[in-house]
Amino acid sequence: MAKTLDFLLGKRANDPCGRYSDHRLLFEGLEREEPEAIRCLYSKVSGMIYQLGKNAKLGEEDIEELICDCITIGLQKIRSGKFVFQAYAQATFIIGIAKNRVQNFRRQMIRHHTEELDPTIEQLEEEEYGAMEWVEVLEKVLAQLDPNCQKLIQLKYLDGRRDKDVIAEKHTQYTTVDALKNHRSRCLKKLTELAMAFKQKQD
Repeated sequence: MAKTLDFLLGKRANDPCGRYSDHRLLFEGLEREEPEAIRCLYSKVSGMIYQLGKNAKLGEEDIEELICDCITIGLQKIRSGKFVFQAYAQATFIIGIAKNRVQNFRRQMIRHHTEELDPTIEQLEEEEYGAMEWVEVLEKVLAQLDPNCQKLIQLKYLDGRRDKDVIAEKHTQYTTVDALKNHRSRCLKKLTELAMAFKQKQD
C-alpha cells in the first residue's frame, strides 16, 4: 500500500481537489481509494504535517514518510470502517494521526537521551505516567526552571544535541563540555525536585 501511495502522490495534478467540492465527495473518493482523492488529501495535510515534523526535529525523508504513513493509516481506517464520514474535513482526522505519531516520537527521543536523568524521574515516568502524558508533565516542570536550565535540558533531552556540538556552535555561555555538564547536573537535580513536587500535588 505504501509503495502504491508513493506512486500515486508522485503524479500530482495542478488542482487535485477539483472533483471534490465538499467533505462527503472527498470521503467517498477516499473510500474508493481514487488516486485523485488521495492526492487531494495529500495537498490538504502535507503542509501542516511537514511543520509538525520540523518542530519535532525530523529530517526531510522522515517527514515525507510520516505524511505517507498517516494517509495510509487513514485509508486503512476508512476501509475497515473505523473511520466513517463526519461533517468535518478528513484532513483534520489525518492531522490528528500525525500529532499522535509525532508525540510518540518525542517520547521515544526523550527516553533515548535520558541516561543522565535522576532515577527518581525515570521511576515517575514508569510508575505514575507510563506512556500517557509524560512529555507534557516534563514540559510543565521544565517551565518552572530558570531560562538557562531550560535551554540546557532542552538541547540535551528534547533536541538530542551532543554536548560538543552545543559548545562548538555556541548555543550557551559555556566553553567546555565539563562546565556544561556540571551546570546541567544541577539543573537536573532541581528538575527532580520539581517533578516530585508535581507528583505530590497530583496525589
